[in-house]
Amino acid sequence: MSDDLRLIEDYLPIEAISAEALREKSVRKGHISTLHLWWARRPLVACRAAVYGALVPADR
Repeated sequence: MSDDLRLIEDYLPIEAISAEALREKSVRKGHISTLHLWWARRPLVACRAAVYGALVPADR
């Protein structure tokens, strides 16, 4: 077993990520994602947080 613990395994602020994803979903003007409204919106905030959490080692 490795001691290489990642941030996503140790701490991931789910409530803050969910609130930001909800805000991102409701943006209608002034955001780059509104340049072309695609029918299948992707939760960019949640995806970025998951990738970052998987790559960054946890502070121990």
